[in-house]
Amino acid sequence: MGQYSYSQPSSSSNSEDLTSLIEAEAEMYAAEAEISQWNAEAIHYEPSPEGDDGIPRTCYCGSEPVHGYFQTPKDPYRRYITCPNADDGDCHVWKWWDVAVEEEMRDIQTELSELKGEANEREQKLLILEKRIDEFTKKKSGAKLMVFTIVLVGLVFLNVLGKVGKDSKEWGVPSLFL
Repeated sequence: MGQYSYSQPSSSSNSEDLTSLIEAEAEMYAAEAEISQWNAEAIHYEPSPEGDDGIPRTCYCGSEPVHGYFQTPKDPYRRYITCPNADDGDCHVWKWWDVAVEEEMRDIQTELSELKGEANEREQKLLILEKRIDEFTKKKSGAKLMVFTIVLVGLVFLNVLGKVGKDSKEWGVPSLFL
C-alpha cells in the first residue's frame, strides 16, 4: 500500500517505560518525605498578637525590638521597628513605625469605646436604682406618716376619753370605757 508502515509497540518496551515511571515516582515521594522531615525539624516561631498588631513589644524570637530610620530616597528618615537578630534569616518582626502607631491608636479607640459603653450601661443601672430608692423612700415616708397619724388619732382619742371620763365622774355618770 504505501510507503509508510505502522506497527504496534511491543509489550517489552512498554514494561520498561512503566518501570522507569514507577521508579521516578518512588524517587519523587522519597524526596518529598525527606523535605517534609527537614521542614518538621525547622524552628517554627508562633506568631504572637503583640508582633502582628500595634507596636511590637517582643519579637517572635523573644528579643525586644529596636527602632531605626530608613535611609533610602523613597523613604528618607522613615522610622521602622525591627528585631536586632533580623540578619540571621529566621522570622522576625519588621514594621513601619507609623503603621504600628496607627494600629495601636485604633486598638485604643476600640477599647475606649467599649469602656464608654460599659460606663453608659452602669450609669443607666445607677439611674434605675436611684429611682427604686426614691420609690421605697416615698413608700416608707408614707408608711411613717400613716403610723404617725394613727398614733396621733389614738392619743387624741385617749385624751378625749380621759376628759369624758373626768367629766362623767364629776357629773356622776358611770364610765363604761374606763
